Amino acid sequence: MVFKHSGQPLRLALLALALTTLHPAKAQVRGPVSSSAPSFSLDTPTSYANTPFTPGVEHIYAGWGNLIKKLNKKGIGIVLDYTSESAIALNGGNAGDAGYAHQIGVEVDLDWEKLIGWKGFVTHAVAVNRAGHNMAADFGDHSLNGFQEIYGGGGNVGVHLVYVYGTQDLLGGRVQLALGKMAVNTDFSASPLYCTFMNKSICGNPKSTTRGDAGFATYPGSTYGGRIRIWPLHGVYFQAGAYGVNPVLNTNQYDRTGFNFSTNHYTGTYFPFEFGLIPSFTRNNLVGHYKIGIAYDNSDYTDEVRDDNGLIAALTGKKLRTDRGKTQIWVEADQMLVRNGYTPLQGLYVMAGYVHNDPHNSPYQNQWYAGLVDRGFFHARPEDTFGVMITQTTVSPDLATTQAAQYAHGHKLSGNATQPQTNIIAIEATYNIRVAAGLAVQPDYQHIIRPNLQKNLPSIDALGLKLHAVF
Repeated sequence: MVFKHSGQPLRLALLALALTTLHPAKAQVRGPVSSSAPSFSLDTPTSYANTPFTPGVEHIYAGWGNLIKKLNKKGIGIVLDYTSESAIALNGGNAGDAGYAHQIGVEVDLDWEKLIGWKGFVTHAVAVNRAGHNMAADFGDHSLNGFQEIYGGGGNVGVHLVYVYGTQDLLGGRVQLALGKMAVNTDFSASPLYCTFMNKSICGNPKSTTRGDAGFATYPGSTYGGRIRIWPLHGVYFQAGAYGVNPVLNTNQYDRTGFNFSTNHYTGTYFPFEFGLIPSFTRNNLVGHYKIGIAYDNSDYTDEVRDDNGLIAALTGKKLRTDRGKTQIWVEADQMLVRNGYTPLQGLYVMAGYVHNDPHNSPYQNQWYAGLVDRGFFHARPEDTFGVMITQTTVSPDLATTQAAQYAHGHKLSGNATQPQTNIIAIEATYNIRVAAGLAVQPDYQHIIRPNLQKNLPSIDALGLKLHAVF
């Protein structure tokens, strides 16, 4: 068609751009957490959409996969997967030590619009079986480092309820509400790239958020809570939440199975806020995710060093004082540099982030990480994923002061330490191989410097192997 007015094409182009800005781009779909992740339940925005009804995954058994597709059309989503992570130490004073851990996960999503006509309402539930051994503990490492991220959250347990909650889309998806028994890390300070790696320090989320504040409930634990997410513009979101704080979450003594629905141990409320940008550059849709968050926990926490008189409690012999509330800050980003395929995760990503905790009542003050993730580098292997990352976590200077005083006087040190703590560095290289539909094998290498943040503990090199199957 030829327009008589020379300015008409420009006006139409501007109109198309405006419409694209006002409405989420349907061409981009939200991918799962990772091709090798132990769950597919991430709610953090990964493209321009809210929580999906159910993740699109490959299945080992084609017949079962076809049945699932039929159920999806009726509003029923089911995912059953198995993840195992094994590691063996090459050195570190305990060479030859090995560990195995696994998770069997079941996710059930229900689209109530398809079931009963309730538009925009979807419920999500996950339960897991976990068993195995945490090899890091054999080296005296009780920090946020772990060679096998799949282990934890109550340890060996037959059935553990991770969460159950509902999401309601409003205004055509521009606003989403979520309410139920939820984990904070499925929404906040999260990335679909983190669980590329086997080390626990960043899988799911940078673990200094979880270890720095009991209010940051993390998978497989959850507390009662809710959040709202708003999309004021295309690729721009804001979300805020309120979650119960349970300091004994994921402990065998309190909630081994996740079915303890009481609030008897809640100490306050955790309020996270996050602002994010999801730009897409060039005609190849080079997607980036940029977010900044802050959270406040109004619970009471024990100070890391001072007594009620403001003196070092380890020297005075008095109890540590109680501080009201604590604050966390996180800044995280990733950017696709090269696109290797259609989905949001197929390409070369560079990623980096920083987390800061209140040093007065948190064991870890800072954590930073940086890495590269490349999925589909080999055109003949579009689903294979390669990743390298480094992360460092530093102890709270207040806790270090207490430990120094305890060490000087021959007392038992806080923080499960045998020497005053400083920082820990984890370096990892990994390659996830898609063996067949629904089956992946992932060899892994990790190098840990100053395990448990202690200079007196030798570095550890470990080889790992991760298996992931979706049935």
